[in-house]
This record gives sequence, C-alpha cells and structure tokens, in this order.
Amino acid sequence: MASERRTKIREYIQKHGEASIAELSSLCGGYSSMTLWRDLKKLEQEGFIRRTRGGAISVHRVQSGPEGLYSQRALSNTQAKSLIAKAALGFIKPSHSIYFDAGSTIMELVKILPDEHFTIITSGANIATELSQRSLFNVTLIGGQINSNTLSCSGPQAEAFLDAINIEIAVMATSGYSVSNGFTSGIFSEQQLKRKVIEKAKQVIMLMDNTKLDRSLPYTFADMQDIDVLICDSALPGSVQNEAEKCDVQVIVG
Repeated sequence: MASERRTKIREYIQKHGEASIAELSSLCGGYSSMTLWRDLKKLEQEGFIRRTRGGAISVHRVQSGPEGLYSQRALSNTQAKSLIAKAALGFIKPSHSIYFDAGSTIMELVKILPDEHFTIITSGANIATELSQRSLFNVTLIGGQINSNTLSCSGPQAEAFLDAINIEIAVMATSGYSVSNGFTSGIFSEQQLKRKVIEKAKQVIMLMDNTKLDRSLPYTFADMQDIDVLICDSALPGSVQNEAEKCDVQVIVG
C-alpha cells in the first residue's frame, strides 16, 4: 500500500512539476500530513523529488536549466551520492595521478578521501578548495573560464593545460545518460574538456546517480565503450546493463 501510494505521488509530481500536501492528501484519499511527509522524505532519498515548505517539487524542475545550479544539485539526491562516493573510494590510490571532474557527487567522494599523499588535478573550483585544506594533498586546479552554475573550469586554456600532464585515473561525472546518446553535458566547453580528459586517462571511472538515466543533454562527451567502471546507486535498467556488458564495463552498485 505504501509503495503504491508513493508511486502515485511520484508520478503526480513528475507530471505537474510540484504539489502541495493538500493536493497530495486529496490525491491519495485523505491520508494524514504526517504520512505524506514520510512518503516525500522517502521519495527525496530516492532522488525523485525535493521537499519544500508546503509540499514537494520535481527534481527535474530543480535542474530545469541545461545544468542546474551547483548549490541546488548539491542538496538533491544526497543519499544516492553518498553511496556512490563510498563505492568509488576503493578505486582511488595514493600513488596515482588522479583527475577529479567537477560535480556534487565527486564532492562527496573527495570529502571522504583518507589523509594520505595524493596527486590530484581537478576542473572543479570548489573541489580544489575542499582538497586544499588537506596538508598531504598535492592539488592542481586547471585554468580556464569558470562557470558560475557548475563551478567548473573549461575552455582552451584548460584543454591546453591537459597536454602537459599524465592522468592515470579520471573520476568523471555526467549530467545525463541514454543508450542512444551516451554520456552528455549541457555546456559545450565542458564537453570538450571531458572528452580530452577521457582520451588521456588510463582508467575512467564514471559516477552516475539514478536521476541521470534516460536524460540527454545537447553535447555527448563519451559513450559506454570509452569508460572502464560505472558506479551507480541502484541497479541499471536492462538496456543500460546490456550496453555496459557489451562494452566490458565494470558496473558497481553502491
């Protein structure tokens, strides 16, 4: 019963963009506000909605631009991002040259890195700031133009900088994935940078939460065959799992 009620609530919010507790009470046949708030909390943890003062809003409306504001994305789907970060931690080795893409999921990962000697390159201005507080880390922020939405550096300067470095492990983020269009970004210059990082890296680890599935943005920066490891918070749909197996990609579910 509870799962059916939450499904009805999720579908209503996804269709209408938002809903108040009063609307949901009418939709579900008069359940108490306490019960409905518990349902919304569960749906928020699963990454489908964000709770507001009087109800909830669809996560897709929060991310209505090509790339949602970082401050908004950092607050959405936090449980899933934490699971992904913990699963990714085992792939990060102190002796390697590591590239961290920009993104809220990657921020969750860098926060839990152990206090060891790491050599890190990143395009994320906020990620570089977070890492700079750790005395054992050697951190380089690539140059270029910073995007106020994503807090990521990109552009010709950033791409030129990559020519001078070696990358053993690249930990990447995506704004969307579909079997037909691959991993996508909403910003052309960031797509160009991501492509170049993936070309240079010996191992590519993609972090992707469930809200990115079946979502395509304008610019493709990688296909499944271009990565080595895909880390998610929940089981993949059959078509995506089949594509990963066909491309010999290791899939990890956090």
